[in-house]
Amino acid sequence: MGLGQTMMTVLAMGMLATVMLTVNTNTQDNNNAVQISQYRIMAASLATSTIQRATGLAFDENTVNSNVTDVTGLSVSLGRETGEVDSLENTFDDFDDYNGFHKWVKGDTVFFRSADFYVWSKVDYVQITANAVVPTASSGTTRSYSKRIQVWVASPYMTDTISASTVYSYWYFR
Repeated sequence: MGLGQTMMTVLAMGMLATVMLTVNTNTQDNNNAVQISQYRIMAASLATSTIQRATGLAFDENTVNSNVTDVTGLSVSLGRETGEVDSLENTFDDFDDYNGFHKWVKGDTVFFRSADFYVWSKVDYVQITANAVVPTASSGTTRSYSKRIQVWVASPYMTDTISASTVYSYWYFR
């Protein structure tokens, strides 16, 4: 085998190694992108389901068993009442019980691909002004017929935090 053939063989081996390295790198990048997307989808699902559970409850502690015809009849304090446990959502009976809510959702290899998620939320009274949602006071405790829930979901497997919010309004019909 001559010098030219040896050089061609070495060049071909170098090109093959470069192609293999590029393919492996692209495959790894694609797998990482798929995993990150799966974690973000799960985090978004957890945020959405928390909001859906909250909006399925009564608007206020004072509207659980009766109606309120004026904002002064609404509760001033937002959060859990006696007998309601922070990370046990089945003990909640009204929307603002999710104020200060937090829990860990532990993953398993079947559903969450072994990822753990931390979910927390905040509820405040708001006013809708033009197309902006504005807290009713600096402390957010001036009562109104609208409350906002903000939910955040984070995971050690994600570099960002997923957030979602919605406004829940009280309607009284005679």
